[in-house]
Amino acid sequence: MTGSIGCIALFDLDGTLVRPGSPLQRAHMDAMAAAIAAATGTRETFVYRGGELFYREVNLAGFTDAGTVRAALVLAGLSDDEADLRLPRVIADMVERLDRVPLPRAGRADDLLPGAREVLEGLRDAGFELGMSTGNARAVARWKMSAAGLADLLDDGGFGDTAVHRDDVARAGVATLATGGTPRGVLVGDTVRDVTAAHAAGLPCLAVTTGAADAGELLAAGADAVLPGLSDRAVETLVRLCSPADSPADALTHPNGS
Repeated sequence: MTGSIGCIALFDLDGTLVRPGSPLQRAHMDAMAAAIAAATGTRETFVYRGGELFYREVNLAGFTDAGTVRAALVLAGLSDDEADLRLPRVIADMVERLDRVPLPRAGRADDLLPGAREVLEGLRDAGFELGMSTGNARAVARWKMSAAGLADLLDDGGFGDTAVHRDDVARAGVATLATGGTPRGVLVGDTVRDVTAAHAAGLPCLAVTTGAADAGELLAAGADAVLPGLSDRAVETLVRLCSPADSPADALTHPNGS
């Protein structure tokens, strides 16, 4: 499929393109935990429970790096003002630690979810402008895309270096990729917060059930379409969602394929 559809497509990373709990995500969380420990003197680990990531009792689904670090600093006893002051240094420390991790072999099967590269290539060939809408800090997101072999397809967008709310991340992604006027596009993600962030940024959302949220939760949050993953149907669905001639409801699909 080739063409010039003139739309943007913003992608979440963890749980959408990158497999939950993959070596890439674990390296990211290890670097964050070490940076938080250096700032607070208390070492806590990130734990996966039922496919969801927790820091102590905080469910981090849809959190940004800035939001996660800020929550950890407050849990360690810092005031809100102290947490805000220390946040940039902790994020920088996390990035420095991750930069020292040997870059894994690009495109390992245990890092990417099935269909990730194929869907991105299909959208590129259809004329989409591709970007990220991720809670990862910019440098972390680019590290992951390099390690996963997707750096040639995804480089810019909205990131979680300073933004605590995913709505702001999605809006930043739109502002970065849009070339003027009211943008046409779609956001792809796996959490309820991806869905609400897409709508806050004026975009429909294709939600995938490759994270912890199921189809019912994503539909209840307002997802414009739901698929079980990034299959061939994802490109067709995204083209349809981005077309002003079609209603988003026409693209509604469910994990059972009905």
